[in-house]
Amino acid sequence: MTTMEVEVTMRTLYPAAAALILLLAGCSGTTTPPITEPPGTSASATPTPSPSSSATSDTEPTSPGNGSGQGAGAPDDSGRFSYVCSNLNAAVPDVTFSSLTEVWASTEYVRLASCTASFEGPLPFEPTEDEAKIISVAQPGINPSDGLDAYLMALTLCTRVSDDAASDLFGRSSRQMLQAASELCPRAPQGKVIGLWASGERAGDGEYTVANGGLVPGKFHLRKTPPEGCTWSVSASDGSIKASGGAAEGQSGIILEEKDVLTSDKCGIWEKME
Repeated sequence: MTTMEVEVTMRTLYPAAAALILLLAGCSGTTTPPITEPPGTSASATPTPSPSSSATSDTEPTSPGNGSGQGAGAPDDSGRFSYVCSNLNAAVPDVTFSSLTEVWASTEYVRLASCTASFEGPLPFEPTEDEAKIISVAQPGINPSDGLDAYLMALTLCTRVSDDAASDLFGRSSRQMLQAASELCPRAPQGKVIGLWASGERAGDGEYTVANGGLVPGKFHLRKTPPEGCTWSVSASDGSIKASGGAAEGQSGIILEEKDVLTSDKCGIWEKME
């Protein structure tokens, strides 16, 4: 047999021999050893499903302002409102914020005089469930869709109100409006202060009745020394004057009883004493 014929024969026999060996190994139950991959390679991973085949996440963000936020006391983060705040220093320009959180976090917060809230849309104003609740407290009986001004006022009271502006903003707001603001932002830096005005434990310049929904009975005094010209009086329900005075007497304290009427001018803020 020539050398070429031997090579052809070997090429023919080797595949047949290899197949016979594999067949015998399978019959004897011998397990073929696993193939070890060379360093630097990794095993095939389970295929990652495409976005279209993956399950929908249960943490998808909802549309802004839908039923969450304000009623529970959380700051407004819907992007539907803005706030323009003035500084106690008139030389400092007004600053615009996009949420109550930004107002409260401002490094100038304690130097802000007051802020004004505005609605940024979309129009027409459609209140969320939480906003509607606040509006119903501020203005009972009103259609919430017509209560944008009431809601903006509640937001304004939740921003920053300095003592200088308190008589105008807190003092001249209705008890319902103050209660709405208190429910809207109990965790605001001034949340406790708003609560005092809402409960009738603080009053500003003006006329106030000691009654349910007004001032509470007790001993009141002026929080700060008022400017010159402070005058006040306490009258009974029949109009008779029970007491009157100026700054000194106001700082010492006055007694307010049920159905009394407190009238104050240029005196600043009255506060119930503990």
